[in-house]
Amino acid sequence: MRCRSIFCGVSWMIAAQLLFAASWAAIKFLGTRLPLFEIVFFRGAISFAIILVITLYREKSLQGGNYPALILRSLFGTAAMIMAFYAMIRMEMGNASVLFNTLPIWVALLAPPFLGESFSYRKLALIVVAFGGIAMILKPEAEILRVVSFIALAAGLLGAVAMLCVRKMAKSDSSFIITLYFTGFTTVVSAPVALPGFVAPTASEWLWIIIIGLSLTGAQLFMAHAYKFGHASTIAPFSYVSVMGAYVAGMLFFGELPDLWSALGAGVIILSGIAIMFMKPTTARREQLRSAKVT
Repeated sequence: MRCRSIFCGVSWMIAAQLLFAASWAAIKFLGTRLPLFEIVFFRGAISFAIILVITLYREKSLQGGNYPALILRSLFGTAAMIMAFYAMIRMEMGNASVLFNTLPIWVALLAPPFLGESFSYRKLALIVVAFGGIAMILKPEAEILRVVSFIALAAGLLGAVAMLCVRKMAKSDSSFIITLYFTGFTTVVSAPVALPGFVAPTASEWLWIIIIGLSLTGAQLFMAHAYKFGHASTIAPFSYVSVMGAYVAGMLFFGELPDLWSALGAGVIILSGIAIMFMKPTTARREQLRSAKVT
């Protein structure tokens, strides 16, 4: 029965990550014509409407338990999402996704000073190795060293801070409340920037906008569901399926071929991130990961 449960959890996680990768491809496509903040606004508004209905049904209340943490999670999560979308639109999808998915590495680095968690030399060694992989993608000696690459990396850092805020709310707020406040904050913050320069989407673009909103919301719910079936250390490593999906989508739809160093760097980051995830499977980590995906 346990093996079956783990299989279900992994299946839900893979489905969630494939939805993330598909959404990123749609965002990159829309970004060729629509302004960034308009895409962010619609992503937030559609998800907020869906999560609002689900939260009212499941929680019977919209009241938060830890408002300072909810606000900080929403602030850092929104900033991370804007940066991630910007990078997805302006650089190779695969490289952008792997730099953004340095989340576990940043969390491992920041959790000890901010949350007082233990820190081992093995974890430090993995973090150093992971930064070696990051350097392979950034290529300090090459022309690919661009501001947009650091924006993608910064998105991962801010996403990690958002995760730490979620860790603070593991007992005070449900994943539905956390996601509701995050999507509501995103909608309100992006509206003043998006609406003045509004570009009317075409019929096909409206379809893609709806698909993005539904896919990202579904992906978040699938992730939350996945962690009900097993330890985070078993389920979480499959979150890197979205990275592989992004590389494949970039090659198929945008003609993006990663060079050898980028491929090697991605492999190093993914393996380091997975190793870090396996080091300490806890309930708090499971709650953190299931609620904090920022895109």
